[in-house]
Amino acid sequence: MNNRRKLLNVIGIAALSAAAALSAQSPAVAGQSQPGHAECRGVTVDESAPVISRASVFIHAPLREVWGLHTDVGNWADWSPEITPARKETPGPLRPGSVFTWSPQGMKVTSTVKTVVPGRCIAWGAPVNGITGVHLWTFKPVRGGVLATTEESWAGPPVDADVPGNQSSLDKGLGDWVNRLKVTSEQRSGCQ
Repeated sequence: MNNRRKLLNVIGIAALSAAAALSAQSPAVAGQSQPGHAECRGVTVDESAPVISRASVFIHAPLREVWGLHTDVGNWADWSPEITPARKETPGPLRPGSVFTWSPQGMKVTSTVKTVVPGRCIAWGAPVNGITGVHLWTFKPVRGGVLATTEESWAGPPVDADVPGNQSSLDKGLGDWVNRLKVTSEQRSGCQ
């Protein structure tokens, strides 16, 4: 059992290193087509946007736990204070056209869900303060857990005015978010 735990820790560290490397890529490299878009009905981030960020992490927890935590917008405050308050404005499960409000990095955002494939992916978009954002999450069952990947693109005059600053901000935000999802999912499922 001890060797298995060590192996999982090594896998986790490798996944975190990969996430850091992905989020540190330049927009031109990060903008290349990524796998998983077919699973999300062809929805992808804006590959021509000046700022694109991606982060992935291995989560040692059941897919239902990870998906449930991620799509429970009203309870994001329980595990990710940087993106709250958050509230679903459309009743029922998240589906294309569902609207939710949230406050990432101090901005008030109203997002509209573009597509959902339960347990596989969700994408939403939002214009805020002159920035057009498209955010895609994909979840892939893998041996021992889930590979969660988040991608986001930003375009618009405020982004053009400070591409390096916006890239850094988005890289940090996505890295924090995916890692909080990992920690919380593993804690709740008892799979740390």
